[in-house]
Amino acid sequence: MVEVVHEPHIINNLNDALELLKQALNDELDHFDLQILDLNKFSMHLTGDKFHQTITPSVMKGFIDLQNAIYRSYAQIKYNDASILKLSKHEKDVLELEVKVVDGSAGFELNIQELFEKLLGLLVGKMTSKHIFILVLSTILLYGGYEVHNNYLENQKEIRLAEIALEKDVSEKQERLATVALLSDGSANETNEVLARAAQVAPQVKTIKEEAKNASHSLIKSAQAAESIDFDDGKIRLSGEAAKELTKTSPNKWTDVRIDGIYHVVNVDSSHSAKRKIRIRNIETQQEILAILENDTLDQKNLNLIQEAEWGYNPVYLKVRAKELNTMYKEAQIIEAKEL
Repeated sequence: MVEVVHEPHIINNLNDALELLKQALNDELDHFDLQILDLNKFSMHLTGDKFHQTITPSVMKGFIDLQNAIYRSYAQIKYNDASILKLSKHEKDVLELEVKVVDGSAGFELNIQELFEKLLGLLVGKMTSKHIFILVLSTILLYGGYEVHNNYLENQKEIRLAEIALEKDVSEKQERLATVALLSDGSANETNEVLARAAQVAPQVKTIKEEAKNASHSLIKSAQAAESIDFDDGKIRLSGEAAKELTKTSPNKWTDVRIDGIYHVVNVDSSHSAKRKIRIRNIETQQEILAILENDTLDQKNLNLIQEAEWGYNPVYLKVRAKELNTMYKEAQIIEAKEL
């Protein structure tokens, strides 16, 4: 039997990635080998007194948040869990961003092509799956160009215009409305429509999109002290004042959820007798969560079950309430324990 050797699908630009994603969604591809040959570098230029071939702590934080978003997006593709805890040191080292400070007013560049080549290298063996192929192409579209920043800005523009319109101070209101309204109009584009289709086939696309949106929020907020901000050689331009206005509202909000399930009790911190800190690991997702257990909320039987689960490393069913944002949890609280 003669083995069929497929030539890899080539990406020379983001339009190629978009066309391949459409073909994958339409079941028009017979293999999922992928090669990236040419993608423009991501660039951000800032002007202002603080920005002359330097990187300020706030801008550095913006790039760190971008790095963590990429880590979580990769973890979502590889492990189906957007937790950096899933990544090995080797994976983090491979995907570590190299931010280059370029000449002139403070300019920053990222070699996006190199980043995605490394990501593909880490996914060797998984790229035979249509599902993974869709996630990778979606990630390239979400992090590979200016559109994700443009989409974020347009969404925030609508939110802030509505919020400012409700404010009572008329004099400040008009000035702030004018600042925000200066942004160019970003109508719905084909990329958004195709990514929405991709999310219906592979729901993880939604998580990756949220990560990219949060990274845009942080990066733009980090540059609000600049006089002007320029992405990808002028494809997006805005003032520092506009960036400040647009990032006053977080793009996402923490929501109250229940995450009941079967957990291992990793450890218990009983240094505070009235409020124990318990690290639990969901046996299905392997995600670890730090939860609070207030002694006066559970009877002794529940406390004994949790203690026995820690000592014997036996799983226990826990009812847990928490706040959730993009599959991350905070303020988790154990409200009941049950034997399996």
